[in-house]
Amino acid sequence: MRRSARVILVEHGKVLLLHRIKNGKEYYVVPGGGIEEGETPEQTAVREMREESSTDISNLRLLWETEDAFFFTASFTGTPMLSGPEVERQSPDNQYMLEWVPVNALQEIALVPEWLKAKMPSEFRGA
Repeated sequence: MRRSARVILVEHGKVLLLHRIKNGKEYYVVPGGGIEEGETPEQTAVREMREESSTDISNLRLLWETEDAFFFTASFTGTPMLSGPEVERQSPDNQYMLEWVPVNALQEIALVPEWLKAKMPSEFRGA
């Protein structure tokens, strides 16, 4: 199983999520992607955030590690904009949109994985 590294960016009480519409299903995920051979989870996090959102991250802090993913939080510079392979793969049946979602509204969306709704630290509400 290929593991992934995901990065939770928070600003002004909102978390940056990748809103997906794929084959008629609509859901949200934390930006990130698969760890490549020879890469550390931290290196993957930096690369994926640059590729997916045009942001540079620093001060990575591991929040959670699961069987299939590492979840980090980080500081960032730049204005997040969708970029990289996600832009190239856009189609009517496969859409990607970066969105700032209020932390207190996470219960109202289809967040994958679902357990993140309960795990988002309370300090994010005021970040």
